[in-house]
Amino acid sequence: MQDMLDISEDFHHLDHYHGITFCVVDRRTCLTAINIEIRRLSLHERVAVLWSDDPAYGEYLSATFEVLWGQSIPAEQRIKELQQNPPTLA
Repeated sequence: MQDMLDISEDFHHLDHYHGITFCVVDRRTCLTAINIEIRRLSLHERVAVLWSDDPAYGEYLSATFEVLWGQSIPAEQRIKELQQNPPTLA
């Protein structure tokens, strides 16, 4: 993540998000991966993916992204928090 931040990419962190994973291109074309947990995703697991070119769905997911982005914190801030207080592994 730090490498991407170093080249001026903009990332945010949203703690405990358990929603759908989605990608919107040009606010029209959408890919939505349903019922996946990124931490447990493997090459042997099937993932349901929905593709749509319906602009209404693209606008809905884009608006959802904007809400989540507004609730998140800059990745740089989260990295500093983790450096100051590293998580303990159980």
